[in-house]
Amino acid sequence: MKTRHIPIRTCVVCRQPSEKNPLLRVVRSPEKEGGGVAVDPTGRANGRGAYICASAVCIDKAIKQKRFERSLSAGSVPPALAEALKSLAEKVTNEATEKTGTAVQSTGATE
Repeated sequence: MKTRHIPIRTCVVCRQPSEKNPLLRVVRSPEKEGGGVAVDPTGRANGRGAYICASAVCIDKAIKQKRFERSLSAGSVPPALAEALKSLAEKVTNEATEKTGTAVQSTGATE
């Protein structure tokens, strides 16, 4: 029986490779659709995507160091993006904790 391929993505802040599932995706929609930057909770939205760890440290650094602007070739990122990412990160972390029954360590940079 074949083993299933698991996609690996890299966090734009800490450059840590990880499976696609625990990472959060930020997407820049195509120019013909407005070209806005938004959080992609499904991971399947059209457009150029960037991945980030579900840790507050990586999210804060990404906003402060303008990592999304650089990796998505976007002019600017909406200010509400950080809050949307943090709430999604909490949700992902809580779901993983409930699923495994133990606390999940973040794959982000050391705190």
